[in-house]
Amino acid sequence: MLKDAPYAPPIVALNDSTVGHLLAWELTEADGSWWAWVSWIQHSGGLALHKVAQVRAAGLQPLEAPESYERVPRRVRGRDGVIRPWSGEID
Repeated sequence: MLKDAPYAPPIVALNDSTVGHLLAWELTEADGSWWAWVSWIQHSGGLALHKVAQVRAAGLQPLEAPESYERVPRRVRGRDGVIRPWSGEID
């Protein structure tokens, strides 16, 4: 990839074969589960609808090289409901 190319979120496949962009990983502090925010376009009745959803991270299949996912933001949804950047540890 060119060094000056703009960032483009990597693509992933969801369990239902939908392909979308991985926007962020999110750790739920209360139970330690990982989720993913994914964006895709759904065509319905001649319209293109932009969808964004939170899905279980375990249900995703990466479709690009592993290094493509290194820049995806990671964050934590704390027990208090506040979202903060992930420090690499669970508090």
